Amino acid sequence: MSTAPGPYVKTSDGDLITANLFNGVQSTIRQDIGDQIKQAISGIKAVDQAGDSAKLGGKTPKELEEAILQRVLSEIPKQRDHRMIFKRLTKDNEKVIEHNLYRCPLIDVYQLDYFPVICATGEGKDDRRDAYVNFYLYHSRENSFKSVASPSVGTFEIEPTDGRHRPFRIPFTQMLQLYNVPFTDSSSLEDLETEFWKKLFEGPTNDEFDEDQYCHSPWFEKCCGEQRTVGTLKSRGNWNDMMFQMRPRKVARFPQTPDQQAAVLEALPSARADVMAMHFDFNSIGLRLLAEPVYPTATAVAPALPDPSLNIAPNLSAAAKRGNKVMVLLKG
Repeated sequence: MSTAPGPYVKTSDGDLITANLFNGVQSTIRQDIGDQIKQAISGIKAVDQAGDSAKLGGKTPKELEEAILQRVLSEIPKQRDHRMIFKRLTKDNEKVIEHNLYRCPLIDVYQLDYFPVICATGEGKDDRRDAYVNFYLYHSRENSFKSVASPSVGTFEIEPTDGRHRPFRIPFTQMLQLYNVPFTDSSSLEDLETEFWKKLFEGPTNDEFDEDQYCHSPWFEKCCGEQRTVGTLKSRGNWNDMMFQMRPRKVARFPQTPDQQAAVLEALPSARADVMAMHFDFNSIGLRLLAEPVYPTATAVAPALPDPSLNIAPNLSAAAKRGNKVMVLLKG
């Protein structure tokens, strides 16, 4: 049973209400209210979302800044009427692209090089193979791999380590944003990768590539096999270390004098991609491969081809005969 609180200042019948008495009552009331507020605050052990008071939407200010920056970067190409399209061209076959820019855009064509990697096809050590691909997913720590087919081949460099050449790589997170692949912290990496490849080769503008022309690294296989989630990858510091690699190369042939030709061919990779571009109207363009593509046999920024006696080299030749893989950039 509660008891009623007593008066702040006790008085008796007939006492005079003086100014001093009235001021004292006010001071006492003010002090009492302050004490009760302090007591209430000290009694609060937890407040909803108190653990996230330094976060917004579950993100720290640094994480939020990074997310906003990546989103802005992914939106820039769209706002500038920029298109990045991947196509498979075969000799003398016309490829039509409906771009819907309603003007004649600038056209730039880059040949997608094949480069040697280790593709992981299962969780076991033997479920790996040497391969030439156009697209590759890997972890930034996987700078190089030893050949599975033969030790004599040496090492495949995924990223140059000589300090003289810049690596080809795009953060996987940027590719997910560019192709609008949705995810949450509970999404698994395996499902995320599957959805990404689906979006990358989705029509009507992009062509579908053969399954042997893209793959992921042993780290991705192990990570997917363990069903790691986006949240787990973030907590372990791996989320921003996943990379997507392709090697677009703009090939230009320059006339050479007989004296210059030998030196130039020795210093530069041998490559050719004869692609003719056409504007049919304000809504569509055409591409035509005029000759079979020639891929580099050696280059400073990509590993040299392995021993021709291995199965991997004929696979590259067979892949090249299936057409030229190109990245087409359109700017309205």
